[in-house]
Amino acid sequence: MQEQAKHLQYVESWQQQDEHQQNAAASKRLKHSRKARRDKGKKLIKPRDLVVLLWIAQQYAARLDHVQELLSRMPGRGGRQVSPSGLTLSAVLQVVDRWVTLGLVEYRRIYDGEPGWVHVTPFGLRMLHLPFARHTPTESTLPHLHNINCVRLEVERRHPGYQWVSERMLRAAQLRREEGSLVPHLPDAQVLQPKAVALEVERSPKSPKELDGILSELLMTGTLTAGAEHPLIYTTVWYFVTEHTRRGVEEARDRLPADLQARVKVYSLETLAPLS
Repeated sequence: MQEQAKHLQYVESWQQQDEHQQNAAASKRLKHSRKARRDKGKKLIKPRDLVVLLWIAQQYAARLDHVQELLSRMPGRGGRQVSPSGLTLSAVLQVVDRWVTLGLVEYRRIYDGEPGWVHVTPFGLRMLHLPFARHTPTESTLPHLHNINCVRLEVERRHPGYQWVSERMLRAAQLRREEGSLVPHLPDAQVLQPKAVALEVERSPKSPKELDGILSELLMTGTLTAGAEHPLIYTTVWYFVTEHTRRGVEEARDRLPADLQARVKVYSLETLAPLS
């Protein structure tokens, strides 16, 4: 896969820099622990930090190579433009280490031969004034999160005017439910263009009954959110599928009423190109 080949090209360099950076940071924190404690609650978050941390928090977590891409979008210290090749891994690790020192994020290396993951801590969420519940992504959810993040980055590259509303943001806007009440289906994201599009990343096959229920809720019955008078019914659903999930999604689309079938667009999760 293109995404896998891209990060495998620099994985050895990344691992060496990551280990060096962590060792240097640990030594620095040991030498200057008093200063770190004194500055922790007083340091201002830089504008670029704010934008990137908000993005990571909205997505639950982000892999280091995506953090590198996000940081490379914006000017660095003193307003200097980032080089066309983007920030170096060493520079990215310095930024992440500063976030860790300030208690804004946790950084974990989980899979051998892959970049580590960054997620915003409860303290970081409070600093960003976000209403999200505390959440530490589990290892089993990371591949799915990574695919969603890939899609978001591509949507933002192609359509900078579109607004991305993540699943975490949608969940935070849900009405408080009584215990035992039916949990509504939330898409992996909502894209406003300005009409609302539901976005789904389908990595694992679902049963026909489950797919039928999801499409019916997204396109016909809708979901009620806090402050809304009527349930939200999506105009379009974008499905990003693998070779193993494409058939099930297309068959579910074909079972919809004829006037709704054209509102389900199917894309390749590998290439992000339209399939049908």
